[in-house]
Amino acid sequence: MTFNKITGFIFLLILFFTAACSNNKDYKGKKVSVLKTAEGYQILRNGKPFLIKGASGGYYFEELKSAGANTVRLYDTLALKQKLDLADSLGLAVIVDIPLQIKNMNYIDPDAIVWISEFVNTYKNHPALLSWMLGNEVYFPQLLSNIVTLKFNNILDEIHRLDPNHPVSTAVSTGAVKEILAIKLKSPNIDFISINVFGRINDFKSIKQLLFLWQGPYLLSEWGNNGPWESNTTTWQASLEQTSTKKAEEFRNRYINVIDKIDDGRLLGSLAFYWGQKQETTHTWFSLFDEQGLKSQVVHELKNVWSVKEDNYKGPEIKKLLLNKKEGWHNMVFTPNDILKGDVFLGDEEGNYEFQWQILPEKWFKSSYDEVNFNQDELIVNEEGTSVLFKCPEIEGPYRLHYKITNETGYFATANIPFYSMNKIK
Repeated sequence: MTFNKITGFIFLLILFFTAACSNNKDYKGKKVSVLKTAEGYQILRNGKPFLIKGASGGYYFEELKSAGANTVRLYDTLALKQKLDLADSLGLAVIVDIPLQIKNMNYIDPDAIVWISEFVNTYKNHPALLSWMLGNEVYFPQLLSNIVTLKFNNILDEIHRLDPNHPVSTAVSTGAVKEILAIKLKSPNIDFISINVFGRINDFKSIKQLLFLWQGPYLLSEWGNNGPWESNTTTWQASLEQTSTKKAEEFRNRYINVIDKIDDGRLLGSLAFYWGQKQETTHTWFSLFDEQGLKSQVVHELKNVWSVKEDNYKGPEIKKLLLNKKEGWHNMVFTPNDILKGDVFLGDEEGNYEFQWQILPEKWFKSSYDEVNFNQDELIVNEEGTSVLFKCPEIEGPYRLHYKITNETGYFATANIPFYSMNKIK
């Protein structure tokens, strides 16, 4: 190596360490910051290292805290003050979403920026606040287009100006290659990126390729069981949902075998999805709680992995659900008023339990169940704890047979199977 090359190399090292030191200096005195160290990136909260361990949702804070979590991500800004106060009383940190339209940010006018500014000013000093999430899977359409990124950056810079004490992130999906590149090249002031990852978490190598484009700190902002878009479907495009028991197994395995083993020095933590009750394809697909506040087995498994415990699960379990002795992938089509039989196979249930059979119209292509008008009670011929006889609905279309079981433990288990009612050709 020549003298000039050695001199240039030393100069680059000086620039690197000067920049690193100046970055670290900028973080001094901040309530929350993302700091780069020799070991990698970490969050400092009130001067102490903080690893995000929690869930995305917005309900059941007490249960989240007792499960061993330290953070909740809130999508819904309604009653935000009360939620922040409750989280603070429990010692939970909060990531607050600032909603942005997903596919067209041209609506962001001065009035919208004024609203965001007022929103940030209102809550920026709350002790529970950990960071801001500026949009969930915001669409950055073209790398060469400046319209969206300019508006996004204007809001980002305004949040940083109003609240220098809390970092700002934005959430992308695992398929968002263009978005990652756009953020890296055009929004360098973002403090870290957040990735919503579900089934692809099993192939973390592909996520590493995505993260290679970023090279900065990141958060797994949504992780859990496979989404409907990742699942096998029937010929009429009804996604096949796993039993809640299988989902619990997946949550546990994905945390232990993937998340807990990430040692790239860039992961800021992870948030399980969805801490509450949510309708998406079905009312059970992502819901870790039911309408009455009962818990899924997933909650039990999360408590085990978060708290590094091995407590035995005592709630109900479902091995499989069959319809006319077949599984969902058989693409079952029946004619109206056919008598159908559902059978569920449970785990080793002991003690008293309650069960519920439901026949519901498919929701993936309708805005409301009310668009299909039928009386379920008229369909049920006979129901027992592990079997049901019912008539195929008269209205043509896709449906699901749902089963739910609960016991005195406060946990529930669910399963469903899709089928189609088709009128005979005259």
